[in-house]
Amino acid sequence: MFTNVQKLASKTVYLCMAKKCDLRHLFRNKRSGLSSDEISSASTLILNQIINGKLIKGKLVMIYISSQNHQELPTDGLFLLSEHYDVCVPKAVNKNGSMEAIMWSKDMPTRINEWGIKEPLSDIYIKPEKIDTVIVPLICFDKLGHRIGFGKGYYDRFLERCSKEVKTIGLSYFEPVDKITNIEITDIPLDIVITPKKTYRF
Repeated sequence: MFTNVQKLASKTVYLCMAKKCDLRHLFRNKRSGLSSDEISSASTLILNQIINGKLIKGKLVMIYISSQNHQELPTDGLFLLSEHYDVCVPKAVNKNGSMEAIMWSKDMPTRINEWGIKEPLSDIYIKPEKIDTVIVPLICFDKLGHRIGFGKGYYDRFLERCSKEVKTIGLSYFEPVDKITNIEITDIPLDIVITPKKTYRF
């Protein structure tokens, strides 16, 4: 495992300042270049930090279901988190960036949506303001806690509907770049980002 983590760290490129489009392209390619062993090792280290570090606030946590495009947690991550917390998962409801949260259960039916992301079939939604912690996917992040997502804006729109006290945690295979230059007013910075090597607090 240690060897795989070393390999993962060696793939990280430290950039001073770069635009979203350039970073999104760069880190998509870097993610695609990770081997299954590197992904497995990194995902396990990230999950261990979430659980052992007691990083989740409150009782209700929203986290995406692990799938080919979102693999930052092991496939059993939801099961392990559900032993400690109530868990809900996201569902995209249209192509305009609208997303809802649905209570998760281990036997709930799911589907793969058009973006290759696994999501529930249920349409029984949870009010966003009831969620205490949201675990957010990302492609990369900077040293100020700004993230680059997958370009659809679903999470930024959803977080606007959450409580002002909601805690946001990003998961990343890679260490941060120095600064993302073209941050917009609608981009919501994260409270914490977890990588295989470290937990960053902002």
